[in-house]
Amino acid sequence: MSFRGFDAAKLTALAKDLDALGQNSGRLHSQLATVLTVAQQNLPPGQQASRDPALQDLVGDLVPMPFFGRRRLPGVLGGELSDMHTSMKRRIAQLEGLQELARRGYPVNDSMLFLDERAADPKKIDDALSHLKALRGTDFGMNGNRDDLEKIAGELDGLTAGELDAVISKASPEDLAFYNALVTCTDDSGWTPFDHNGLPDSRLRQTLGGMLAKISPENIGKFQTAFPGIQPTFTNTGAYEEGGNNQNGQTNSGIHWAPPSDPLFNNGVSADDVNQRQFGDCWYVASLAGLAQKDPQFIQDGIKQNPNGTVSVRVWDKNGNYQWITMTADLPTDQNGTPISTYGNGETWPAYYEKAFAIAYADDGDGERGYGGIEGDDPKKSAPYLTGQEGQDLESGGFLGIGKHDDKDLSALKKAFDSGKVLTVSTPNDESLAKNHPKSWEPSYCTNHAYYVRGFTDDGKIILGNPWGTSGYKPIAVTQDEFNKYFQSPEAFDVP
Repeated sequence: MSFRGFDAAKLTALAKDLDALGQNSGRLHSQLATVLTVAQQNLPPGQQASRDPALQDLVGDLVPMPFFGRRRLPGVLGGELSDMHTSMKRRIAQLEGLQELARRGYPVNDSMLFLDERAADPKKIDDALSHLKALRGTDFGMNGNRDDLEKIAGELDGLTAGELDAVISKASPEDLAFYNALVTCTDDSGWTPFDHNGLPDSRLRQTLGGMLAKISPENIGKFQTAFPGIQPTFTNTGAYEEGGNNQNGQTNSGIHWAPPSDPLFNNGVSADDVNQRQFGDCWYVASLAGLAQKDPQFIQDGIKQNPNGTVSVRVWDKNGNYQWITMTADLPTDQNGTPISTYGNGETWPAYYEKAFAIAYADDGDGERGYGGIEGDDPKKSAPYLTGQEGQDLESGGFLGIGKHDDKDLSALKKAFDSGKVLTVSTPNDESLAKNHPKSWEPSYCTNHAYYVRGFTDDGKIILGNPWGTSGYKPIAVTQDEFNKYFQSPEAFDVP
């Protein structure tokens, strides 16, 4: 009996046939090699037993040994068909598990049929639903509810995508919302200062992110309604409150969330992909661009798109703990469909790095959350989140063997840059410099702003990139005297 177009019985028979062929491939290989070898031995010199190069390779290869490097047909099929048989058995078991869920009345999304995971267990689904529902009548006692919530979080973490999607489909919106209220409230009860409530931010992100990465696209809306904290707010940003970025002059109206049409990557990773737009987080974006310049593969390895369309980005927290932050694919967009967050040139990876940072950094801080929480700070503070390593303030002296009076010496900065470090610098918040600076720097120079070091010229100038991007904002070459007057706070961090 077929299920969504798949017949488990016929697939099982096919898998058995493939396994049988694989088991016989070694004998067939030896027999064919023997025939060709004998034929070759009886032919006049210069003549070949076969004109087919693949068959000619079998001459003398009487025993197929792919583990010793001989990977020729048909002997190599022994391992390949065996692996295929094992994979098919696993996928058939998963299919039968989903079929059983459907028989019991659980919604089964078609996308779940193509995942490679163990068969769904209805009991685990029933238990998870029961435990979520039971929270509404639980007395958590004097120690708070963290132990109970950790237990449920661990239970949810252990579910397959099919099982978890069934839980989200079946759970009532009220039960999910109540669970969210419990896990996000870490205040003490008022009865005792020693109780522990809610889940710590990192644990909460791990659980909710893991769930978000697994569920079907049809359940993402329900999940986001139940757990609104997975989306960082933008209503506390200058772009929202003032209608744009007053430094680069970009304006907007009607900011809303919308999915982008561009892929994660268009042509690899480059610092030129990074275009800060309307959020005031140049300190982070400059560091991101500098890292993309130094190690594009590290950036590319740190982001992935999940089967359900969500995106996960590798981030460290302020304590150096490694994690993947999963988010929905939508991005802050103006009424014309133009992204207002950091974006690329036909690719979206910079936007998702920024969105992940808005989630992680805000949750670690004591102040504002979301995009507003990452506006206006020190570039060296972004390094731990991008790489897991601390940033270093070069003005402290000693780091490069430079004294406090030579803390902006370009030769010392070049030494750090050439050693592989990412370097950023800032400009003072000085209106006189905004009005009086070299005209050749227009419109790239801006006060109270962060830049990243792109390199050095042969005559000793430092080349600085504006995180607003290279389209319309060309890099500027700066002499030592100009650097002393117009720039400050050189900082560095290591590339892992």
